[in-house]
Amino acid sequence: MTLTVLDGLVTQVAHAVSDLRRTLESNEVEALEATLAQTSNALNAINDYAGGMPRGGGVEKLRADILALGEPDSQRLMSELNQASIDHRVNGELIKLAMQRSAALQSFVAQQSLGATYEIGGGIPGVSGNLLSKKV
Repeated sequence: MTLTVLDGLVTQVAHAVSDLRRTLESNEVEALEATLAQTSNALNAINDYAGGMPRGGGVEKLRADILALGEPDSQRLMSELNQASIDHRVNGELIKLAMQRSAALQSFVAQQSLGATYEIGGGIPGVSGNLLSKKV
């Protein structure tokens, strides 16, 4: 592949994954859907590179083609690809944290309802039995 194609693909992935990381770090919920779609498209483009994995393509073929370039271009593109890989792992952790935060907030809101405070069953849908002590 040519340097232009490889550079465009690596840049597309690096920007998409970086944008997703910034969106997750800043909790911009409104921008999350568009950023996730952009990242998904970029990652699919890498996975489908040179016909995809069944045809000997994909990420490994991309890395091999990058390493076949001259030294300055190869080093620059591999550096961008490695940073994108780090950002991708960080994004996974940020998504896990966001899911935990969401579950905690849902639990908090459920416990704040009048039913949760004054009913013997706790007033939380799907929960049966006593949630509160008789001493309360």
